[in-house]
Amino acid sequence: MGLSPSARELPITLELPVSLQREIGKVVTRHAMVELKLSRIVYILLGIDAVSGRISVREPRTTDRLDMIADLLKINKIKVQANLPAIRTDLDKCSLERDRLAHGIWIKDPLYPGKFFLRSLSGNWTPPGTREKSKRRIDPEAQEYNTEHAKDLVTLIEKTGQAVFDLGDEIDSALAALRNKSPRT
Repeated sequence: MGLSPSARELPITLELPVSLQREIGKVVTRHAMVELKLSRIVYILLGIDAVSGRISVREPRTTDRLDMIADLLKINKIKVQANLPAIRTDLDKCSLERDRLAHGIWIKDPLYPGKFFLRSLSGNWTPPGTREKSKRRIDPEAQEYNTEHAKDLVTLIEKTGQAVFDLGDEIDSALAALRNKSPRT
């Protein structure tokens, strides 16, 4: 049907279907909640309040927050059952996809009526018909994106968010047990 949407300059659109806009909103708000919970776990493990945490810890990348939690758990000799590597893998995918939605450009291709494409400029990819990787900043990639893609991402973020909230509960219980074991003066 001609060149792919990645290979041609195409018009940008701001008019997305309402169903896609709704799911993008869910992606953004649910991911923000996961980030907030990760930050609060860091603050709890550091023994500081949220204001002090926002000032001192700032807003590191989502996966960096989980790495901080893992380090703080080790320093404090707190063992958790949560699968931190699996949570990290899911957080990384959630963050990358959320960033793609937040920073990507939406285009419509007259050769593919009714379809929307999300153009990304970060990272590398292998353009069709080639074997070598190319930087997206040089050769932008535009992938078809629809409501189902966004719904799948919402589901992954909700699953990952639940794992983060469960981790927080596990840490709260471990800290409470440590407080109860400490000698009273």
